[in-house]
Amino acid sequence: MAKTKINLLLVDDEEALLHAIQRRLQVRHFNVIAVNRGEKALEAARIHSIDVALLDLKMPGMSGKDVLLSLKRDYPWMEIVILTGHGSFDPEECAYEKACSFLLKPCSLETLLNVLVEAYKKTVMNRNHIGTKEMDDILKAARLESPRDILKKLIELDANSDTILGDV
Repeated sequence: MAKTKINLLLVDDEEALLHAIQRRLQVRHFNVIAVNRGEKALEAARIHSIDVALLDLKMPGMSGKDVLLSLKRDYPWMEIVILTGHGSFDPEECAYEKACSFLLKPCSLETLLNVLVEAYKKTVMNRNHIGTKEMDDILKAARLESPRDILKKLIELDANSDTILGDV
């Protein structure tokens, strides 16, 4: 069966926000696996083939920073976006350099979608060993006009890859 959606791991302890983001993204080419704790995020990543993670930093139990480090250790090709309401962290800190982007709550749906499209693009490049110029050429040749078109093309490219995830 061909891949039709991006598997997004959404991790946030704010239940209302978790479900609001989940609903909004599921109608936009995302299969959202939503969990409210860091420990559940690591379990979900073991069970599902996650493409991108959207991660809160401040949660009870395992911190978002620890989840970030664990995910990048086990799935180095996976891109992780930090979505936090706490501006007190230092994005220059070594651990946070592993995240591809940072967003502060609240952010617009358009901003979130643009960041997730870029994160998925990087995941596809990482997983399939595609350079930036090659990816830009592929997307340019497809004459894509909207973020939705770009997502469809990236999903198609990722689904047709010969790369075996265990070898990456």
